[in-house]
Amino acid sequence: MAASETFSVRLPSETKKELEEYARATQRSTAFVVKEAVEAHLAERRAYLAAIEEAEREADEGVFVSGEAVIKWLESWGTENELPPPEPDIFPDGRK
Repeated sequence: MAASETFSVRLPSETKKELEEYARATQRSTAFVVKEAVEAHLAERRAYLAAIEEAEREADEGVFVSGEAVIKWLESWGTENELPPPEPDIFPDGRK
């Protein structure tokens, strides 16, 4: 088991109350709930930063998604035929 350290954080009263209620409802300690939440948040932020780095790499290579493709995607939101996020369609060699 990895070593652990104590860390304190100030929370608004309402947030602390909600945390305690959730911990009781799930039969977990507040420390467990906070640890899980921090780990999940950090994993999500790492993925976000990795996506930004990938997009920057593609941009440096001249690979982009056209404005038209983005607009078409955005206009599909909330419709029965919602489109997946667009793939790059602009390349440095001019191919599409």
